[in-house]
Amino acid sequence: MPDDLISLEATRRKLLDKLATTGDMRQGSITEAFRQCGKKECACARPRHPGHGPYFAFTRKVNGKTKTLQLRRGPALDNLEREVSTYKGFREDCEQLLEINEKICGLRPAASAAFDLEKKRSRSPSPPRSPPKSTSS
Repeated sequence: MPDDLISLEATRRKLLDKLATTGDMRQGSITEAFRQCGKKECACARPRHPGHGPYFAFTRKVNGKTKTLQLRRGPALDNLEREVSTYKGFREDCEQLLEINEKICGLRPAASAAFDLEKKRSRSPSPPRSPPKSTSS
């Protein structure tokens, strides 16, 4: 990808258009598992038997806590797989957008230098702090 400003801005525009048309998405992951039931007479108790399943779990964080939804094959699982996949694509596009913006900002050093100079000029010394008040009862 060429690193000239015009082509980078065009690429950024395309990415922003793509992000604007992103469909339904969910953050989280889907895992597949096989389990043994615990009955001694069941086929799953034999060595090298994979167990019952597959069972699917959709896991995500909600307010700092892990929430898990147990699923079987079917429309609900298909829907979740599509939404999780869309979210992964969205994250990749966002990462690419950030990289392109870094390059664009790096190609505009004059504007960046003017901003830094203005930032340094606008600083004024902080007023002195007043001594803490004593609290006597």
